[in-house]
Amino acid sequence: MATESSSSTCRQLKKTKQPSHSPLSTDDSLLLPLLPPEIIFEVLSRLPVKSLLRFKCVSKSWRSLISQPEFVKAHHSLASVNTDYTHHRLLLIYFKSYPRVDFKSCSLYSVVNEKSDTAVDLDCPVSVYHNTTWVVGCCYGLVCFVAGKEVSIWNPSTRKSKRLPDVEMVNHYLKTYGFGYDESVDDFKVVGFFCDPRNSGHEVEVRVYTLRTDSWRRTKGFLGHLPPHVSQAFVSGALHWFSRGNGSRVIVSFDLLKETFGEVAEPDYQDGLHPARLDALNGCLCILRTFKDFLDVWVMKEYGTRESWTKLVVIPYVSGPYYVCFPLLWTSKIGEVLLGIQKQLIRYNSKDGTFSYPKIHNGSSCYIVHSYVESLFSPDIDAESGVQWQQLQLPY
Repeated sequence: MATESSSSTCRQLKKTKQPSHSPLSTDDSLLLPLLPPEIIFEVLSRLPVKSLLRFKCVSKSWRSLISQPEFVKAHHSLASVNTDYTHHRLLLIYFKSYPRVDFKSCSLYSVVNEKSDTAVDLDCPVSVYHNTTWVVGCCYGLVCFVAGKEVSIWNPSTRKSKRLPDVEMVNHYLKTYGFGYDESVDDFKVVGFFCDPRNSGHEVEVRVYTLRTDSWRRTKGFLGHLPPHVSQAFVSGALHWFSRGNGSRVIVSFDLLKETFGEVAEPDYQDGLHPARLDALNGCLCILRTFKDFLDVWVMKEYGTRESWTKLVVIPYVSGPYYVCFPLLWTSKIGEVLLGIQKQLIRYNSKDGTFSYPKIHNGSSCYIVHSYVESLFSPDIDAESGVQWQQLQLPY
């Protein structure tokens, strides 16, 4: 009898229409708690890219919000200044079986906090693999790299990529590139240096590629020698390379806004010039110089001011002078640095002079390591850009 009564009650409850504001409503348009659009913006802009890609499926409004340029920029700004490095990752590059090149990624947060992490495989966008693959640079979460004659821009976090059109030139065998972001026009640019060594004088031709136009154009004003492709740095809206001019080494800069060349003075070393590499560290231009027994790192704390060059750290060699070929991946406030050297990660504490060797599961024996910040920036010019923030109707 009790069972029959309970069944009758259940049937009555099913027939009773729940109020539209009830959290138990079975209507397809289930309402979530109303939040101001600004709060939703602030919450979502602090989440990792992997979560945001899933949240695009929540609703059309959220998809529009996460896709719009204003949100993409805000998300990257917050991620890049995160001192916990939860949005920073390491890009691991392997040359195991010629001609294949493998790309993997792991968390920088896990490495610097000595937590266990496993490198995950990335889908490389290169259609043909070469042993001439190198990374031009990492900027705003995008990676520009060269594989043979192909130049590509790739977002490892979203898996979107774009192969750049070929440069229409003849007999230019030597080449190097730079990669950066022009904030004034919200556009990514690639600068290419091309040289035919058979010509007397080795004249260098410079071309600039812009993502918005998807085309190369010639630019003038460069009078130096072909820069090495292992050394470029994007700092303060400009690209930088080492080059030679008038018999001495100079730092050549290229302002992405004005598209003009200039020079940046090196530090007053007082011990002569030595083989060096340019890099970017926490938004500052830095130089890694190699000696017989050690490597020193200089940082320009105030861009364009030679007197602001400061020697950051001196790192003794573990075995052999090879540090200068690899980028500086991370530094701490207490004088620690992280580099990828000789198929392993090396962490050096300048305070007590000790070394440690972080381990990455499924990530040992990598040949090249770069660091990047996860972002939603897309190399695809046809990618949806969403609608203006003022037009969004949130929620639902």
